[in-house]
Amino acid sequence: MPAPDTFWTYFGAVATYLAVLMVPGGIIGRAAGVRGWALAGLAPLLSYAVTGLGGPWLAAVGLRYNVLTAAACTLLLAGIAWGIRRLCLVRGWIKPGAEEPPVVWSTRAHWSVAACVVVATALSIAVVLSARGGTTAVFQRWDTVYHANGIRYIADTGDGSLIGMSKINWYPDGSFYPNGYHLVAALVYQISGTSIPVTLNAVTMPVAGIFALSMVALVRQMGGRAVFAGCAALIAAAATTGAYESVSSGLLPYALGVVLTPLMVVSLQRFLVRPGVDTGLVLALTVDGLLVAHSSALFGGTLFAAPLVLQRWYRSLRGLQVDGVPEGRNGLRVIGGDIVRTVPVMVIGLALAALQILGAIGFTNGAYPYQPWNSDLPVMSALNMLATFQQVLHKPQLWLTVLLVVGVLSFRSLGRLRWLMVSAIGLSGLFVLVTSYGASPLVISLSRPWWNDRFRLMALAAIPLCLLAGHGMAELQRWIAQLIRSVSWAKARPKVVSRLGVAAAAVVVALTAVFTGGFYRTANATAVSFLYYNGPEGEVTPPVSPDEIAAMDFLGRMGIPPEEKVLNDRLDGTAWMYALTGVHPVAGHYDGGGPISPDAAYLALHFRDYDLDLRVREAVQRLKVHHVLVGSGSIAKDAPLSAGLRDLRGRDFLRLVYDNPGAQIYTIIK
Repeated sequence: MPAPDTFWTYFGAVATYLAVLMVPGGIIGRAAGVRGWALAGLAPLLSYAVTGLGGPWLAAVGLRYNVLTAAACTLLLAGIAWGIRRLCLVRGWIKPGAEEPPVVWSTRAHWSVAACVVVATALSIAVVLSARGGTTAVFQRWDTVYHANGIRYIADTGDGSLIGMSKINWYPDGSFYPNGYHLVAALVYQISGTSIPVTLNAVTMPVAGIFALSMVALVRQMGGRAVFAGCAALIAAAATTGAYESVSSGLLPYALGVVLTPLMVVSLQRFLVRPGVDTGLVLALTVDGLLVAHSSALFGGTLFAAPLVLQRWYRSLRGLQVDGVPEGRNGLRVIGGDIVRTVPVMVIGLALAALQILGAIGFTNGAYPYQPWNSDLPVMSALNMLATFQQVLHKPQLWLTVLLVVGVLSFRSLGRLRWLMVSAIGLSGLFVLVTSYGASPLVISLSRPWWNDRFRLMALAAIPLCLLAGHGMAELQRWIAQLIRSVSWAKARPKVVSRLGVAAAAVVVALTAVFTGGFYRTANATAVSFLYYNGPEGEVTPPVSPDEIAAMDFLGRMGIPPEEKVLNDRLDGTAWMYALTGVHPVAGHYDGGGPISPDAAYLALHFRDYDLDLRVREAVQRLKVHHVLVGSGSIAKDAPLSAGLRDLRGRDFLRLVYDNPGAQIYTIIK
């Protein structure tokens, strides 16, 4: 049963997550020589990298994954990074400094941007809290039960392998799944001592805050203005199609991958400007961090950052100034050098993530079905969604549209960030292809990393669009400040002019807050509320009902040993049984695809014939089933209860041990 919804359980879980998010990656990043906003931004990604890589490697050598071994992996990687960097410094092989941002921010600018990140994080937490009104609410979307059961499995067993947590549903062999998200959440669950629903809520709450921090790190690394960075942070917390839509659909690891994607640019730029063992290691860990967060995040990060490299090469071929390249160097030599120096970095990344890569290859060639969505909406509808930051909600975010238009029209002032225009066009074009021509075999093949899903691709396209909208917001501030400075009385007062720039920024932020109704907090809460209702409230029936939760709580107190399984329906809320109680269900996920146990499939159809069917009794014996839990909800609208679990009341081979209006528990007595 979910823990009581108290302030301290909420505070403890969120504080634990933020610590797990920042401390391991912060230690590794600092050991590798990363400082400032780059360190703050990369810390979450490096934390996911070390845990996501460490869990499977620990399993491979027979060690449990827990707080101590995760800490040991962190210290080991940090020690390697520090030692290599120190050796290179002593030998004179590297000369740090060139990789730092080319534009200096004032102390006031740093604090102002930090305030924007704090506001964005607070907005993110407020959105998730107000979506359902409590931190212990059970998530109701399709994949959330898989994530919930997986987190508890890792925490309970210490099995950090890439197939282990899937054994709750695909037993006995499991199934491949990148588990970086779950490995971090398992630490939060162990340290905080809260329930799985509280843990999931705590890990979800700051998602837009992480997005904001990634945006700031990107803008800072590329030499953007502090106003631009702060505005991008606020836009990241306001745009529904950024972090919130993926959360509303229950795509929790995917949402994590999206909000970490901008960091690909941070580490790539640092390496290109000053190639070295230390910057190369950070780049390799960035690539692996995206991979372990969600496999599609690596593809998305590559597509997002590719225009940065193309812009660099284009400028070098034209003989223009390029960061980190001596004036007059041949363009082809620059391109060749970038490619050659990147090869060993990729080799290191591949070696560290060998288990994930081999697992992904095996999964792609396996039996799990790939089912494209085949969307066929009109092109204009797809373009309208992109421009208005609107997909799951009925109302467009028109103020963000205005800011986006301003940002696009003023793209020349982007400077080193002009490549964002190409990134926006490319990722938006991919979204339009999948949204309007999703049934095309070519489009299906191109979009396979995103399961041909327009909702996933909208979130990816939203990254450069949010940055352009943030640029538009910053340009409004610039224009207002320039207008004030043009006044004759202001020209004679330099200190006043400086303060008026800050005042102009405050005015733009205030106007944006007013025009967006508090940065669209209410609208975003409505979108996130789909996570708690399996769709729009009132239009659907959540699959996990309070009656089922009460029955699972009773089941958890029955002393059922871990080797036994409890028979349940695949589509009702009882699939949450393991996450909430630690009792193993026969059906541990709504998904019946892939290598589902033949015994589980047969019992779902024929268990009610227990007295007459020898095969049913043999399946019950093999799965060690002694209890049955029948619920009432369904993840699929109007889906009936499995035929084998209907009309069990009164059967002579069962004894009813618990009953409420929405759930019953039976014990097999024959």
